Amino acid sequence: MINFTPMKCLLLSVFMFYATALCMGQSVKTSIYSVENNIVMVKNEFVSKMDYTNYSGIKPFTNISSVSFQSLDNQSNYHATFYRYNGWDGESGDFQSVDIKRNGRSIFQLDNQDGWIITNQCYEQLDSTTTLLYLVGQGYNSNPGFLTLVLLKNDVATLIFNKEFAISSVERANEIFTMYLQDGFNEYIESTGTTVNNRGRYKINWENGLLYFYMLAKKQE
Repeated sequence: MINFTPMKCLLLSVFMFYATALCMGQSVKTSIYSVENNIVMVKNEFVSKMDYTNYSGIKPFTNISSVSFQSLDNQSNYHATFYRYNGWDGESGDFQSVDIKRNGRSIFQLDNQDGWIITNQCYEQLDSTTTLLYLVGQGYNSNPGFLTLVLLKNDVATLIFNKEFAISSVERANEIFTMYLQDGFNEYIESTGTTVNNRGRYKINWENGLLYFYMLAKKQE
């Protein structure tokens, strides 16, 4: 006879809840980060490390584009500049480096040597003091590049999400910000002339002062 301790019973119950939810097609959510004493605490499972090689001759960077925006409380003026490495005109992506300034002072810098692409929109004001900057990585074949999310709150910029996902759409309905994601691009079957969408589907929602990650549908093998 197997004896279950109270802790084992609790863990089993949690496992069964998530397994049942997935089987029934219900979305399972988890917060991407937490906030403790007004400090953003990153969760490692949502931030993947990107390969980096210390190349020579990549500076001075070329200023490709920039965007300026303000927090809704008018206390923070942000300016994000997107740079291409020197001599990388034929390489992947539109830019490989980003620098963010708040009120004229640099608060964040990150490189992605696989490259990000320029998009029409790259930020969302979540509440009066919180803004999200999102950068879309350069995809390869059916594989997306890194989707990079930087949370801007007052004078702190925090990398909260860096995973290989493609954005399907970005929406704001009834004051709720939602970003829909896929873990790859739809595949085109040349022999049949059809497109197969067998990718896992997810979303990121702004709820009650946090961003939550949902699994909507598992990838079909």
